[in-house]
Amino acid sequence: MERAIDADVGTMKDKNTAGATTSSKIKLRPVVGLVEGLDPSQLKEITIDAIVKHRMLRDEACALFLKLQKLENAQARPQEVSFAERGYIAAMIAVHAHQTALSTLLDVLGYIPDVPTSQPSN
Repeated sequence: MERAIDADVGTMKDKNTAGATTSSKIKLRPVVGLVEGLDPSQLKEITIDAIVKHRMLRDEACALFLKLQKLENAQARPQEVSFAERGYIAAMIAVHAHQTALSTLLDVLGYIPDVPTSQPSN
């Protein structure tokens, strides 16, 4: 499949083997620019790393939400609840921001790669 990036409008146009052109909206043009010249196997590995990181961010946000609920149910001091709430909101902002980058990577890659359930520790 041949790809062309229209930087002015932030869309990616694909030409399939039949020569038909389709468009899909790209959310983060800087991410597209960073990965556009990569070998497909490199792009796949970067995308898998991003999926693993997204899952980690999601798990951290879930843990903070559970902590917030626990504090609210225990009728903790308002300052503690407020601090936990801010932590949860910040974590969710990170999750959603990362999701935008991940979606862009998946759009460029063109498919969702298989991701091992556990990654080797570094």
